[in-house]
Amino acid sequence: MYRAVLFDLDDTLYDLRAYWTGRLRRALAAVKGRYPHVDCDALLQDAIRRKIYMAQMPDFLRGLEIDDAPFIRQVSEQYCDRWFEDLALVDDALPVFERLRQRVQVGLITNGPTSTQRRKIEHFELARHMEVIIVSEEAGVAKPDPAIFHMALAMLGTQPAETLYVGDSVENDLRGAAAAGMPFVWVNPRNEVLPGDAPRPVATIARLSELLPLVEM
Repeated sequence: MYRAVLFDLDDTLYDLRAYWTGRLRRALAAVKGRYPHVDCDALLQDAIRRKIYMAQMPDFLRGLEIDDAPFIRQVSEQYCDRWFEDLALVDDALPVFERLRQRVQVGLITNGPTSTQRRKIEHFELARHMEVIIVSEEAGVAKPDPAIFHMALAMLGTQPAETLYVGDSVENDLRGAAAAGMPFVWVNPRNEVLPGDAPRPVATIARLSELLPLVEM
């Protein structure tokens, strides 16, 4: 029986990939409007490949040989505007938290800088639902290092085998939890293929609500 469930944040509790891609597409459409020769689809794929987020957008635009500083500022501001305010948890997250907390402790381990991850945590009001919240920059260690998982276990007062980890990243979540000796559930809404050398999850789910029978059994 599990005594705790720990979650990843990005692309587990909300769809970062879809949200970010939509933001990029709107920003780059403005570039297409000003510079009709630009291949917007190719530009989008390049931005995705290079992981262009808020901080990288001005340099990305300058790299396209755009030297119009007011236009770069306009596109960057449009890209960033209400970035955090418009984020939304997956629709079954809150009911899942409520059900889980009737049986187990609930927590979060997220990689990333405090400046962005804490804003998301506050926007989603996750502190109301979590006994433990760990942000990698604050912890001084990041997934997949098992040390960050052990830090959460110490805070929860649970053993690895009785603490279930839930995340989407094969590299950070699955490999990290496995290295820490924890069972894990792979969140895989896009039906991606698990690499052959990856550790095996106890279950693969497309929606968080599918987690409940695993904990309540």
